[in-house]
Amino acid sequence: MRLLLLLPALALGTALHLLAGPPAPPVTRLSGHLSHAPAGDTVRLQINGKELKTLLSPAGDFQFEVKDLAVPLPASFEYAKQHTQLYLTPGDQLRMALEFSDFDNSLVYSGRGANANNYLARSKWIFEYSPPGNVPRPMDKILPTTTPPEMRQYADAFRQQRLAFLADYAQDHPLPAGFQHEAKATITTDWAIALLYYARGNWPLPSGETLPETYFNFVAEVPATELNQHMGRSGADKSLVANFTIAYQNRLVPSGSLSADPAQGPRLYQLATAEVGEGRIRDLTMELLLADNIRTNLPGALAFYPTFLQHNRDSAVARGIRRAFVRGQQQRAVQPLSNGQPAPTFTLLDNAGKKVTLSDFRGKVVYLDFWGTWCGPCINEMTNFAPALKQQFAGRDVVFLYVSVGDPEEKWRQTLVSKHFTSPNSVHLRAPDEAQADAYQVKGYPSYYLIGRDGRVVKKYAPRPSDGAETVAAIEAALKE
Repeated sequence: MRLLLLLPALALGTALHLLAGPPAPPVTRLSGHLSHAPAGDTVRLQINGKELKTLLSPAGDFQFEVKDLAVPLPASFEYAKQHTQLYLTPGDQLRMALEFSDFDNSLVYSGRGANANNYLARSKWIFEYSPPGNVPRPMDKILPTTTPPEMRQYADAFRQQRLAFLADYAQDHPLPAGFQHEAKATITTDWAIALLYYARGNWPLPSGETLPETYFNFVAEVPATELNQHMGRSGADKSLVANFTIAYQNRLVPSGSLSADPAQGPRLYQLATAEVGEGRIRDLTMELLLADNIRTNLPGALAFYPTFLQHNRDSAVARGIRRAFVRGQQQRAVQPLSNGQPAPTFTLLDNAGKKVTLSDFRGKVVYLDFWGTWCGPCINEMTNFAPALKQQFAGRDVVFLYVSVGDPEEKWRQTLVSKHFTSPNSVHLRAPDEAQADAYQVKGYPSYYLIGRDGRVVKKYAPRPSDGAETVAAIEAALKE
């Protein structure tokens, strides 16, 4: 009888437990010590679409508690314009320590969750932030003299080095299986991005010769499923997806210009669907390709537009494209920018948060560069050729003015720091949209302009840093005017 009385009580307890729902996830903590960090800024943690903020103590300590983290997710940490990528798992008790003046190289983690984050820190330092090692970084090898087999060799060697580092690290420091899978997908996507940028950087040749179709066999290895699943999940994922979709356009239309033949649109969609599927990656690539051609190649954009509408599934994207057509028509109605005209003025924020106006540099020659972190040729110019050019004109009346177009602020700031793009004679601004680029009638990236001491355009579409002596001569001539 007593047992019979207990049965209803047990059943009631089970029912109440089920009604209560799943248990709350364990609290995830991130704490740390930033040695010799500047005072006065806010510590920020971005995760799962939210930004958490806290103050850095006078001793350099901070702590975050994340109470609603239900699944492992990438995250981003920021303090005083320094950034790093994290990977947090529910219940992690992670502690960060670093010397602020050597942020990326000194970064180390301890506590639960340390293995994955120490891998990220060391991998980022070795393969992105530190001086190039024994295996050249493939993005730095996109040069006119590099042949397709050489480019593939550079990219394959760099990819293999990264995969080997991951395998060796995981052997000594166990990593979650899901994290390893994502790390491999990121390495493969970066590998494909470099190979895709090569297709735009050097081809077609002046003779009209194009890349052999077999060059693009590597696209079959792109982890399109993972890219579609993780799209928009974190700042790092957004940057990876953006870089791939921009680079993938080089596979579809290496010249960047759509044909006026309406039959090209269905062919491009068929190819992209076969290679990356019908997901958002394909759709975003087509959206960016069309938007760029609206600005630079209206006949091609109009021919492609009906096919785009047939496949588009996002009404907000359709509205944005219609606005781009209107803006493009307005831009074409504007008088072409010519040498000798006053340079279009603008005011933007620099990387210190200060307002900068073009007229601030009156009396100096301005070498203006419209670029983006998403642009492989831009990064190549700024990494391999701009430093020598800036050094050559150090201490003279020349300002190297960089305007990043359309970049997320976090990605832009991170790139300036990690690539060491800043210098005493350079100024870095961020344009959230293409208004300034439109005013200068930019047709592609990077685009360069020389502006004289009087604020007038000396040379529209000036030579690039990689043009060497031609660029030096153009700046010297502007200094003499």
